[in-house]
Amino acid sequence: MGLWGEFKERCYAFIHANTHPEPFPVDAWSDPAYGEWFDSHRASDSELERQKEVAFSYNPLFSLIVPLYKTPLDFLRVMVDSVLAQSYGRIELILVNASPECDDLGAEVRRYCQLDERVKEVRLVKNYGITENTNCGIAAASGDFLCFLDHDDYLEPDLFFEYVRAINKDPEIDVLYCDEDLVSFENGRFTHMHPLFKPAYSPELLFCKNYIMHLMTIRKSIIDEMPRPDSRYDGAQDYHMLFYATGRARKVHGVQKILYHWRISEESTAANPHAKPYSRKASRLSVEEGIAKAMPEARIVTSGIANLHNVWFKSDLKKEVSIIVDCEDDAKSMEGFVASFRQTNSYESCELIAVTSDAQGEITRFPELPMKTVAVPGGCSMFERFNRGANAASANHLLFINARSLFLTPEPIEQMLSMCSVEGVGAVAPKTLFFDGSTSCYGIAVTPKRIMPLYRGYPDDFPGYQCNTRAFQNYSAVACQGMLTSKEAFNKAGGFDADYAGEIGAVDYCKRVIDQGYRIVQMPTVKLQVDEYCPDARYDNATNAPEFTESDLARFDAKWPDARQGGDPYLNGNLDQASSYFQIDCH
Repeated sequence: MGLWGEFKERCYAFIHANTHPEPFPVDAWSDPAYGEWFDSHRASDSELERQKEVAFSYNPLFSLIVPLYKTPLDFLRVMVDSVLAQSYGRIELILVNASPECDDLGAEVRRYCQLDERVKEVRLVKNYGITENTNCGIAAASGDFLCFLDHDDYLEPDLFFEYVRAINKDPEIDVLYCDEDLVSFENGRFTHMHPLFKPAYSPELLFCKNYIMHLMTIRKSIIDEMPRPDSRYDGAQDYHMLFYATGRARKVHGVQKILYHWRISEESTAANPHAKPYSRKASRLSVEEGIAKAMPEARIVTSGIANLHNVWFKSDLKKEVSIIVDCEDDAKSMEGFVASFRQTNSYESCELIAVTSDAQGEITRFPELPMKTVAVPGGCSMFERFNRGANAASANHLLFINARSLFLTPEPIEQMLSMCSVEGVGAVAPKTLFFDGSTSCYGIAVTPKRIMPLYRGYPDDFPGYQCNTRAFQNYSAVACQGMLTSKEAFNKAGGFDADYAGEIGAVDYCKRVIDQGYRIVQMPTVKLQVDEYCPDARYDNATNAPEFTESDLARFDAKWPDARQGGDPYLNGNLDQASSYFQIDCH
């Protein structure tokens, strides 16, 4: 059923049994039409012939490293044949044979070496484990880029053509990966299922899980500088390598096309996440080492899903944060906010800034909480009220929230402030939930068809496509409610555009933050309840996001005429760009 399949199936069963009768969105992972979609989107024979005639200015050599251990001959043949069939031919295939006792396997490897000089054998006297076997392949490689391919998987014939095209377009690319799917082999043919459509490079997501996986391709000069891992990393040696490589790469590039096929077998984690129990320990070790370098004050905690981790920060920060509370026209709402804030907050280095247009109301003072009041004229937009609150702030970080919202999880300030203190992060946001507990927003997509909140209407405990609502995410934008940003980023971006009426104003702000070189992060470990109910048509994007107004969209497009045309890098282009639910684009 796959690495996340068993958990997802339980969630589907729970939702169908316990919620409203409205049809639940079928995402790409479980779409029965995917196989037909894939057949219609793979490169045709004529296209492959055309690719063979293309002349690139830079023609790198790719070394594919494949450790073999008791590999079934039919697996070997499918894998090797898929490599030799590539439309871009500058490749070398290094087969690291760790099964000297398997005469048939050795004979077949030697047959391929005689058939094509691009195939090379590294013959080992015994099996040293996947990590050390891979190291032997690295030592024998001479390519400009090294690629890591599993012995039971196979490639689409245009994979390296797409990689070379990307590298020629941007020579600073040092790490590449592509979309992939899972395949089963029955009755003499492969069945394609469970596509993994991946986002653009997402550093914070990578700390939660190895979403890159296949076909991991790294510039050899980076690997040459890397200390060789040992058997402690068996089963997660690629994950360990990714942390090192992405930390040193100039550019990391994902080709958004299904070019790798991950075979389902009992020995593979594609079918059975318990097939290699040692890999879980190795995965945790890889993440712990990566976090120790990038987030030394953090540790990993369980997400409830195999091989998917979360990050939890220590609460010893000394940085100050100004919490800008929009009371709108009801000054008394500050009392309710403070009462709920006391229940979840344990962070002392903060000040509250109450922004209100209620000239008659009086803000209650709380001796233990530094507080300021900012009076604004009636009729000011939400973003104008937030801007005025930010102008009164004395801290170096700002948190924006409505007085009728409340945090549901412990240590919200510590967790968001710590994440926002990671190098390169300019703004973070909690997962926002409607009053009925369903998801209001977990990231915002900015596509040619729509600007829209993601996962709207899903139950809070539903993990989403590829279980991504359980993981930290990099997005093009997040909602303004609960958003925490550095004052430096806020000032560089010029604050909020007060002429927006709804959440597209937050998108506008996030765009300017990204343009300053920052990343935006959505956090699953902090949750905020807003004082609204989910619309009745909860899965209808045409009606379930009324705060994403047409007038705001027109303003955004006039201000940023090209912003939506290239698509959202974090919503894979193979997915429906008008859907919040990661569904295949069948048009």
